[in-house]
Amino acid sequence: MDIRQLRYFQTIIEEKQITKAARILHMAQPALSLQLKQLEEELGVQLIIRQGKQWQVTEAGQKLYERSKQLLQSINSIKGELSEIKEGITGTVTIGTSTICVSHLAPHLTQFHNEFPKVYVKIFNGDTYYLEELLQQNMIDVALLLLPVEGRQYEIVPLEEDPFVAVIPRHWEKHFPKDSISLKEVAEQDLLLGKRRSGIGIYENILSHFHHYDLQPQVVLDGPDISTILTFVATGMGMTIIPRSEIHQAYDGKFKVLTIEEPFLQAKPAIVWMKDKYMSKANRKLIELLVSEESEVPLNRKNP
Repeated sequence: MDIRQLRYFQTIIEEKQITKAARILHMAQPALSLQLKQLEEELGVQLIIRQGKQWQVTEAGQKLYERSKQLLQSINSIKGELSEIKEGITGTVTIGTSTICVSHLAPHLTQFHNEFPKVYVKIFNGDTYYLEELLQQNMIDVALLLLPVEGRQYEIVPLEEDPFVAVIPRHWEKHFPKDSISLKEVAEQDLLLGKRRSGIGIYENILSHFHHYDLQPQVVLDGPDISTILTFVATGMGMTIIPRSEIHQAYDGKFKVLTIEEPFLQAKPAIVWMKDKYMSKANRKLIELLVSEESEVPLNRKNP
Protein backbone atom coordinates (compact mmCIF):
# COMPACT_ATOMS: atom_id res chain seq x y z
CA MET A 1 0.00 0.00 0.00
CA ASP A 2 1.41 3.37 -1.01
CA ILE A 3 0.36 7.02 -1.06
CA ARG A 4 -0.70 6.80 -4.69
CA GLN A 5 -3.15 3.97 -3.97
CA LEU A 6 -4.62 5.87 -1.03
CA ARG A 7 -5.21 8.89 -3.26
CA TYR A 8 -6.94 6.66 -5.79
CA PHE A 9 -9.13 5.12 -3.09
CA GLN A 10 -10.04 8.49 -1.58
CA THR A 11 -11.12 9.77 -5.00
CA ILE A 12 -13.25 6.68 -5.65
CA ILE A 13 -15.09 7.11 -2.35
CA GLU A 14 -15.63 10.85 -2.77
CA GLU A 15 -16.85 10.55 -6.37
CA LYS A 16 -19.01 7.50 -5.56
CA GLN A 17 -18.19 6.05 -8.95
CA ILE A 18 -15.06 4.41 -10.33
CA THR A 19 -15.63 5.72 -13.86
CA LYS A 20 -15.92 9.31 -12.65
CA ALA A 21 -12.94 8.89 -10.32
CA ALA A 22 -10.84 7.55 -13.21
CA ARG A 23 -11.75 10.58 -15.30
CA ILE A 24 -10.67 12.95 -12.52
CA LEU A 25 -7.43 11.00 -12.00
CA HIS A 26 -6.74 10.99 -15.77
CA MET A 27 -6.45 7.22 -15.97
CA ALA A 28 -8.35 4.37 -17.58
CA GLN A 29 -11.24 2.86 -15.62
CA PRO A 30 -9.91 -0.74 -15.83
CA ALA A 31 -6.53 0.41 -14.47
CA LEU A 32 -8.21 2.11 -11.51
CA SER A 33 -10.36 -0.96 -10.81
CA LEU A 34 -7.18 -3.06 -10.80
CA GLN A 35 -5.56 -0.72 -8.27
CA LEU A 36 -8.61 -1.07 -6.00
CA LYS A 37 -8.51 -4.88 -6.32
CA GLN A 38 -4.79 -4.96 -5.49
CA LEU A 39 -5.37 -2.74 -2.45
CA GLU A 40 -8.11 -5.07 -1.17
CA GLU A 41 -5.90 -8.13 -1.71
CA GLU A 42 -2.97 -6.52 0.12
CA LEU A 43 -5.12 -5.52 3.09
CA GLY A 44 -7.09 -8.78 3.11
CA VAL A 45 -10.47 -7.03 3.38
CA GLN A 46 -13.23 -5.98 1.04
CA LEU A 47 -13.41 -2.21 0.81
CA ILE A 48 -16.33 -1.83 -1.56
CA ILE A 49 -19.22 -4.22 -2.22
CA ARG A 50 -20.00 -4.18 -5.93
CA GLN A 51 -23.31 -5.39 -7.36
CA GLY A 52 -23.57 -4.41 -11.01
CA LYS A 53 -23.65 -0.63 -11.20
CA GLN A 54 -24.50 -0.35 -7.49
CA TRP A 55 -21.82 -0.41 -4.80
CA GLN A 56 -21.47 0.27 -1.11
CA VAL A 57 -18.51 1.13 1.10
CA THR A 58 -17.84 -1.51 3.75
CA GLU A 59 -17.02 -0.70 7.38
CA ALA A 60 -13.36 -1.43 6.62
CA GLY A 61 -13.52 0.78 3.54
CA GLN A 62 -14.99 3.68 5.53
CA LYS A 63 -12.29 3.35 8.17
CA LEU A 64 -9.55 3.28 5.51
CA TYR A 65 -11.07 6.34 3.86
CA GLU A 66 -11.12 8.32 7.12
CA ARG A 67 -7.56 7.39 8.06
CA SER A 68 -6.16 7.87 4.55
CA LYS A 69 -7.81 11.30 4.34
CA GLN A 70 -6.08 12.32 7.57
CA LEU A 71 -2.76 10.94 6.30
CA LEU A 72 -2.99 12.68 2.92
CA GLN A 73 -3.91 15.97 4.58
CA SER A 74 -0.87 15.64 6.85
CA ILE A 75 1.34 15.00 3.82
CA ASN A 76 -0.06 18.07 2.09
CA SER A 77 0.56 20.09 5.24
CA ILE A 78 4.19 18.95 5.38
CA LYS A 79 4.71 19.83 1.72
CA GLY A 80 3.15 23.24 2.22
CA GLU A 81 5.15 24.03 5.33
CA LEU A 82 8.44 23.00 3.72
CA SER A 83 7.64 25.05 0.63
CA GLU A 84 6.93 28.11 2.77
CA ILE A 85 10.26 27.69 4.59
CA LYS A 86 12.07 27.54 1.27
CA GLU A 87 10.19 30.16 -0.73
CA GLY A 88 8.38 32.41 1.75
CA ILE A 89 4.73 33.29 1.26
CA THR A 90 3.89 32.24 -2.31
CA GLY A 91 1.49 29.87 -4.01
CA THR A 92 -2.23 30.25 -4.66
CA VAL A 93 -5.17 31.16 -2.46
CA THR A 94 -8.63 30.22 -3.70
CA ILE A 95 -11.48 32.29 -2.32
CA GLY A 96 -15.21 31.86 -2.64
CA THR A 97 -17.40 34.89 -2.05
CA SER A 98 -21.05 35.75 -2.27
CA THR A 99 -21.93 38.88 -4.21
CA ILE A 100 -23.08 40.54 -1.00
CA CYS A 101 -19.66 40.03 0.60
CA VAL A 102 -17.51 41.32 -2.27
CA SER A 103 -17.49 44.85 -0.88
CA HIS A 104 -15.90 43.56 2.32
CA LEU A 105 -13.36 41.45 0.44
CA ALA A 106 -12.14 44.04 -2.09
CA PRO A 107 -10.08 46.46 0.07
CA HIS A 108 -8.56 43.66 2.14
CA LEU A 109 -7.62 41.65 -0.94
CA THR A 110 -5.90 44.68 -2.44
CA GLN A 111 -3.91 45.13 0.76
CA PHE A 112 -3.06 41.41 0.75
CA HIS A 113 -1.77 41.65 -2.84
CA ASN A 114 0.37 44.66 -1.98
CA GLU A 115 1.95 42.80 0.95
CA PHE A 116 2.32 39.41 -0.78
CA PRO A 117 2.63 40.06 -4.53
CA LYS A 118 3.91 36.52 -5.25
CA VAL A 119 0.63 34.93 -4.17
CA TYR A 120 -1.79 34.16 -7.00
CA VAL A 121 -5.50 34.63 -6.19
CA LYS A 122 -8.43 32.69 -7.68
CA ILE A 123 -12.02 33.74 -6.92
CA PHE A 124 -15.29 31.82 -7.20
CA ASN A 125 -18.61 33.62 -6.86
CA GLY A 126 -21.93 32.21 -5.70
CA ASP A 127 -24.48 32.04 -2.91
CA THR A 128 -23.90 30.39 0.47
CA TYR A 129 -25.20 26.99 -0.66
CA TYR A 130 -22.84 26.90 -3.66
CA LEU A 131 -19.86 28.08 -1.59
CA GLU A 132 -20.47 25.35 0.98
CA GLU A 133 -20.34 22.80 -1.84
CA LEU A 134 -17.02 24.22 -3.03
CA LEU A 135 -15.58 24.07 0.49
CA GLN A 136 -16.61 20.45 0.93
CA GLN A 137 -15.20 19.53 -2.48
CA ASN A 138 -11.90 21.24 -1.60
CA MET A 139 -12.35 23.58 -4.57
CA ILE A 140 -11.77 26.69 -2.44
CA ASP A 141 -9.67 27.38 0.65
CA VAL A 142 -11.79 30.07 2.27
CA ALA A 143 -15.33 31.36 1.79
CA LEU A 144 -16.70 34.79 2.56
CA LEU A 145 -20.44 34.25 2.83
CA LEU A 146 -23.63 35.03 4.71
CA LEU A 147 -24.67 32.96 7.70
CA PRO A 148 -26.27 30.59 8.42
CA VAL A 149 -24.32 27.63 7.05
CA GLU A 150 -25.69 24.12 7.24
CA GLY A 151 -22.55 22.06 7.91
CA ARG A 152 -20.85 21.54 11.28
CA GLN A 153 -17.42 20.81 9.88
CA TYR A 154 -16.37 24.46 9.57
CA GLU A 155 -14.27 27.02 11.33
CA ILE A 156 -16.42 30.16 11.34
CA VAL A 157 -15.36 33.72 12.11
CA PRO A 158 -18.32 36.13 12.12
CA LEU A 159 -17.67 39.62 10.77
CA GLU A 160 -19.38 42.91 11.54
CA GLU A 161 -23.11 42.80 10.87
CA ASP A 162 -24.50 44.93 8.06
CA PRO A 163 -27.99 46.55 8.22
CA PHE A 164 -30.49 45.95 5.44
CA VAL A 165 -31.85 48.96 3.59
CA ALA A 166 -34.44 49.56 0.90
CA VAL A 167 -33.11 50.61 -2.51
CA ILE A 168 -35.23 52.40 -5.10
CA PRO A 169 -34.44 53.72 -8.60
CA ARG A 170 -33.27 57.32 -8.52
CA HIS A 171 -36.23 58.43 -10.66
CA TRP A 172 -38.64 57.23 -7.93
CA GLU A 173 -37.21 59.81 -5.56
CA LYS A 174 -40.11 62.26 -6.01
CA HIS A 175 -42.51 59.58 -4.71
CA PHE A 176 -40.26 58.83 -1.71
CA PRO A 177 -38.86 62.22 -0.57
CA LYS A 178 -37.92 61.01 2.93
CA ASP A 179 -34.73 59.13 3.80
CA SER A 180 -36.70 56.29 5.34
CA ILE A 181 -39.53 53.96 4.37
CA SER A 182 -41.98 51.77 6.25
CA LEU A 183 -42.45 48.08 5.50
CA LYS A 184 -46.07 48.85 4.63
CA GLU A 185 -44.84 51.20 1.88
CA VAL A 186 -42.36 48.58 0.66
CA ALA A 187 -45.13 45.96 0.54
CA GLU A 188 -47.09 48.21 -1.85
CA GLN A 189 -44.26 48.18 -4.44
CA ASP A 190 -42.91 45.44 -6.72
CA LEU A 191 -40.02 43.82 -4.87
CA LEU A 192 -36.90 42.13 -6.28
CA LEU A 193 -35.07 39.90 -3.81
CA GLY A 194 -31.90 37.84 -3.57
CA LYS A 195 -32.46 34.13 -2.98
CA ARG A 196 -30.14 31.18 -2.39
CA ARG A 197 -30.14 28.20 -4.73
CA SER A 198 -30.98 26.02 -1.72
CA GLY A 199 -31.49 26.34 2.00
CA ILE A 200 -32.86 29.14 4.17
CA GLY A 201 -31.32 32.58 3.74
CA ILE A 202 -32.05 36.26 3.16
CA TYR A 203 -35.15 35.70 1.04
CA GLU A 204 -36.96 33.61 3.62
CA ASN A 205 -35.92 35.89 6.50
CA ILE A 206 -37.15 39.02 4.70
CA LEU A 207 -40.54 37.43 4.00
CA SER A 208 -40.74 36.32 7.64
CA HIS A 209 -40.25 39.90 8.82
CA PHE A 210 -43.04 41.13 6.57
CA HIS A 211 -45.35 38.41 7.83
CA HIS A 212 -44.50 39.39 11.40
CA TYR A 213 -46.13 42.75 10.64
CA ASP A 214 -49.06 41.06 8.82
CA LEU A 215 -47.80 42.30 5.46
CA GLN A 216 -47.58 40.42 2.17
CA PRO A 217 -44.81 41.81 -0.10
CA GLN A 218 -45.26 41.76 -3.87
CA VAL A 219 -42.16 39.78 -4.89
CA VAL A 220 -41.90 39.76 -8.69
CA LEU A 221 -38.32 38.50 -9.15
CA ASP A 222 -35.71 36.57 -7.21
CA GLY A 223 -32.19 35.37 -7.98
CA PRO A 224 -28.84 34.62 -6.34
CA ASP A 225 -26.90 37.55 -7.81
CA ILE A 226 -27.39 40.95 -6.17
CA SER A 227 -25.68 42.91 -8.97
CA THR A 228 -28.22 41.49 -11.44
CA ILE A 229 -31.09 42.51 -9.18
CA LEU A 230 -29.68 46.03 -8.86
CA THR A 231 -29.48 46.28 -12.64
CA PHE A 232 -33.23 45.66 -12.85
CA VAL A 233 -33.92 48.06 -9.99
CA ALA A 234 -32.02 50.79 -11.86
CA THR A 235 -34.38 50.38 -14.83
CA GLY A 236 -37.43 50.87 -12.60
CA MET A 237 -38.71 47.28 -12.50
CA GLY A 238 -39.09 47.51 -8.75
CA MET A 239 -37.20 48.04 -5.50
CA THR A 240 -35.05 45.74 -3.43
CA ILE A 241 -33.85 45.15 0.12
CA ILE A 242 -30.14 44.45 0.52
CA PRO A 243 -27.30 45.09 2.99
CA ARG A 244 -26.18 48.73 3.02
CA SER A 245 -22.58 47.88 2.08
CA GLU A 246 -23.75 46.65 -1.35
CA ILE A 247 -24.46 50.20 -2.50
CA HIS A 248 -20.97 51.36 -3.37
CA GLN A 249 -19.30 53.81 -5.75
CA ALA A 250 -20.00 51.78 -8.87
CA TYR A 251 -23.71 52.51 -8.44
CA ASP A 252 -23.32 56.18 -7.55
CA GLY A 253 -26.31 58.22 -8.72
CA LYS A 254 -28.45 55.30 -9.91
CA PHE A 255 -30.31 54.63 -6.66
CA LYS A 256 -31.71 56.19 -3.54
CA VAL A 257 -31.09 54.30 -0.30
CA LEU A 258 -33.80 54.37 2.37
CA THR A 259 -33.49 53.16 5.94
CA ILE A 260 -36.27 50.83 7.06
CA GLU A 261 -38.30 52.38 9.86
CA GLU A 262 -39.21 49.17 11.69
CA PRO A 263 -36.63 46.96 13.43
CA PHE A 264 -35.29 44.80 10.62
CA LEU A 265 -32.64 42.32 9.54
CA GLN A 266 -28.87 42.53 9.79
CA ALA A 267 -26.75 40.65 7.27
CA LYS A 268 -24.30 38.31 9.04
CA PRO A 269 -21.17 37.84 6.91
CA ALA A 270 -18.53 35.37 8.02
CA ILE A 271 -15.24 33.83 6.97
CA VAL A 272 -15.57 30.05 6.75
CA TRP A 273 -13.13 27.20 6.06
CA MET A 274 -13.00 23.46 6.68
CA LYS A 275 -11.86 22.39 10.15
CA ASP A 276 -9.65 19.56 8.89
CA LYS A 277 -8.07 21.47 5.99
CA TYR A 278 -4.44 22.55 6.02
CA MET A 279 -4.29 26.32 5.78
CA SER A 280 -1.17 27.70 4.14
CA LYS A 281 0.59 30.73 5.54
CA ALA A 282 -0.86 32.77 2.66
CA ASN A 283 -4.39 31.71 3.60
CA ARG A 284 -3.79 32.53 7.24
CA LYS A 285 -2.44 35.97 6.36
CA LEU A 286 -5.48 36.67 4.21
CA ILE A 287 -7.87 35.64 6.98
CA GLU A 288 -6.04 37.88 9.43
CA LEU A 289 -6.68 40.83 7.11
CA LEU A 290 -10.33 39.96 6.66
CA VAL A 291 -11.13 39.54 10.32
CA SER A 292 -12.13 42.51 12.42
CA GLU A 293 -9.99 43.33 15.45
CA GLU A 294 -12.51 42.08 17.99
CA SER A 295 -12.88 38.62 16.37
CA GLU A 296 -10.97 35.66 17.71
CA VAL A 297 -9.46 33.61 14.89
CA PRO A 298 -8.85 29.89 15.70
CA LEU A 299 -5.86 29.58 13.38
CA ASN A 300 -3.15 28.53 15.80
CA ARG A 301 -5.12 25.53 16.97
CA LYS A 302 -5.03 23.85 13.56
CA ASN A 303 -1.84 25.30 12.15
CA PRO A 304 0.84 25.92 14.81
